[in-house]
Amino acid sequence: MERPPDALERRDACRVLKRYFGYTSFLPHQEEIIRAVLEGRDVLAVIATGGGKSLCYQLPALLQDGLTVVVSPLIALMKDQVDGLRECGVAAAHLNSTLAFEERVRIEEDLRRGTLNILYVSPEKVVQPGFRQLLQGLKIDLVAIDEAHCISQWGHEFRPEYRQLALLKRTFPKTPVIALTATATPAVRRDICEQLHLDSPVMCVGSFLRRNLHYRVVPKSSAYAQIVGYLAKHRADSGIIYCTSKKTVGDLAQKLNRDGFLAQPYHAGLDARVRSRTQERFIRDSVRIIVATVAFGMGIDKPDVRFVIHYDLPQTLEQYYQETGRAGRDGEKSDCMLLYSRGDRAKVQYFIEKKSSEAEKRVARRKMAEMIEFCESGSCRVRMLLRYFGEELSSESCGTCDNCLEPRRTFDGTEIARTVIACVSQFGAPFGAGYLADVLRGAKSAKIRERGHTTIPAYGSGRWRTRNQWTDYIGELVRKGYLSVEGDRYPVIVLNAQSRAVAEGRMEVVLSERREVPAAHRGSAGEGYDAALFACLKDLRSDLSREEGVAPFMIFSDATLREMAAVLPRTREDLLAIRGIGAHKLRNYGDAFLAAIVEHRDARPEASAPLQGGTALAPDSIATTLALYRRGYTVREIAYAREMAEETVGAQIEAIIMGGEAISLDDLVMHAKQEAIRDAIARCGPGNLRLLKSHLGDRYSYNEIRFVRAWMAVRAQ
Repeated sequence: MERPPDALERRDACRVLKRYFGYTSFLPHQEEIIRAVLEGRDVLAVIATGGGKSLCYQLPALLQDGLTVVVSPLIALMKDQVDGLRECGVAAAHLNSTLAFEERVRIEEDLRRGTLNILYVSPEKVVQPGFRQLLQGLKIDLVAIDEAHCISQWGHEFRPEYRQLALLKRTFPKTPVIALTATATPAVRRDICEQLHLDSPVMCVGSFLRRNLHYRVVPKSSAYAQIVGYLAKHRADSGIIYCTSKKTVGDLAQKLNRDGFLAQPYHAGLDARVRSRTQERFIRDSVRIIVATVAFGMGIDKPDVRFVIHYDLPQTLEQYYQETGRAGRDGEKSDCMLLYSRGDRAKVQYFIEKKSSEAEKRVARRKMAEMIEFCESGSCRVRMLLRYFGEELSSESCGTCDNCLEPRRTFDGTEIARTVIACVSQFGAPFGAGYLADVLRGAKSAKIRERGHTTIPAYGSGRWRTRNQWTDYIGELVRKGYLSVEGDRYPVIVLNAQSRAVAEGRMEVVLSERREVPAAHRGSAGEGYDAALFACLKDLRSDLSREEGVAPFMIFSDATLREMAAVLPRTREDLLAIRGIGAHKLRNYGDAFLAAIVEHRDARPEASAPLQGGTALAPDSIATTLALYRRGYTVREIAYAREMAEETVGAQIEAIIMGGEAISLDDLVMHAKQEAIRDAIARCGPGNLRLLKSHLGDRYSYNEIRFVRAWMAVRAQ
């Protein structure tokens, strides 16, 4: 296989980036990390899922003449990565226990001949003396340790065998090591560097913000009906449903199949071959839904997971972020829905109490409290997640979570607060929030009768609210400081100075009530691109994937197919300008996809030009968008409210600007970007939106280019 020249200049890196991976520009932090690696520096890279971590070692491997060794925790992940690299024309292989003896011998011969760019191995394999001896006879340019959070006892997926990887630094002291992970708190980052003996590493921590993910917490009432209601609206989508227990996984998967949903269970109790086959079917789109315990997911190399549903409460925010991060790795909009009931705390508490160390229990209880606050708070959920990892949200609203899109209704909650405070004061001893809610509701449990609480004045004083409402109110009163919590294992509600101020009428209280957010938030299919052509291209991709024996997304991602269906490329050069299409894939698949586009265009003459939004540009639809914009909605918020694609809303606002509506360009596009877009239009002309996007790169959206182009056209009239 032809290898690229080993020049390390930026233009060579960009050329290799396009040739092998089909991209014309780097994502944030990629270039900085790659430069450090090529300079021989150790690196810790904490980049959110979908941020392009793998490229940070794959591209250096193509710019150097030695071998890059990648330590990966899962055999399935190694195979997927190697298959994907080979589809791009990269010489890659993996060594693990699943290979036949003859295959292992062949790969070892390739290593000795120096014909491989990248080798994937497990942590167990790489620390074996015999294998390290083989590596010592090779030119090792880089060691990459993927899922590096597994090395830290403070992380969420600690694996003891990762602790031995410090041997690599001692064996290859002059070889740079890059450790990569999507999730690591500051404590975990320090632990990774110490455990791997990284030498003054370049620390690159990207943003944990995933704008394409929609976070939503739904009060769990009839959980199965809630899940089926969502799945019925997303039958064409792939997704994961996480449950706490193996029994729940099996029962839920069985029910879903009975009701017409193709779902497979996945948990540690299943035979390894069954788990491997299930994962393979999911990656190849033969199965749409995986119902799983936490045993499923780490390293799943499937970019088009459109939803992650948590049937039960995760134990920590870190675990939750890692699991929801498996959605939307291709940058497309995806849903993260958590079904929450305060009763789920008992399940988490059960696992916590099984821990042997009291110190571990205390940490786990604190993390559970953070998880519960995330579920019950009316604050921006994205802000809470980012803050957990030491990052602050730059804007007031994320514009993507349920609390920001549908803020809770606020009301005068002083009387509610006084009712709760009065009940606590009449107990004589502190109790938990659930018991407090039961007393307020007038429940007739044996415990309430035995303690004599049916006779206190507060008993039954809150019959006019549900138990869930009372627990919500109590939680909010605690978060706002009107009540306090004492105790670790069994937290109880106690009064404080603010409680007394409220009871005495010296302080008023404002509370909030949750609103239900519609399940479907993503743009309607078919807006902004030819949906029929997109479906045809997906069918072609499926046929090719079966012939080639690879996952469909390894041929082209959904985003690449969607862009094809939007711009209708006519030549191989047009195809090469689309993101995600490099020289190798163009050579292997370009003609087949061009032929499908031509055939579709000939069969449907109305599809002879790129779409601009179709019926969405009807006057009534544009008027609705303008009305929302005048009320202060952003493009993202309008798209959510109208269940439209953001590109479609952008086309409508472009039409509004062209119609002479007084809209401030500064409200739509940052001033610095306006200048660059105007320069690009001056050089390339205004006619070809795709060409302008290709010229400007990924930092500029189609909508930003549209808005500036329309503004310039109006000013030129």
